[in-house]
Amino acid sequence: PYNTDHMNTTQFALETRMMAQAWGHNPGEKVLGAPQLYLFEPHQTEQMQWKPNIFLDISDVWDRKWAAIQCMQGQEHLWHFYENVAENRGNHFRRNSGGQAGGKAATHAEGFEAIFPRTVDELD
Repeated sequence: PYNTDHMNTTQFALETRMMAQAWGHNPGEKVLGAPQLYLFEPHQTEQMQWKPNIFLDISDVWDRKWAAIQCMQGQEHLWHFYENVAENRGNHFRRNSGGQAGGKAATHAEGFEAIFPRTVDELD
């Protein structure tokens, strides 16, 4: 709700995806297909009804991401918030990848929400 440009960009991406995969939208043009749309974690998850269903291990690149976060001048108040989120999502990654039963030892992760169903040949 605070960053309407983020919501408008999401709406634009959804509409673009719809047009790219819509048969008959632009007759004669190639249908490009329907890629997945991943929503990155907002900093007001509760207000956005955002629910992560994918965790990506970013442990190997965390130092680079942390350096990039520290370039956000004017948003220093969010630096440690995002650091805490990455550590918490690292915990979620560990717990969901097997946890104490041999899960991957991720220290930092990012959460995403996939919008559309997936098709698979088999369940893991």
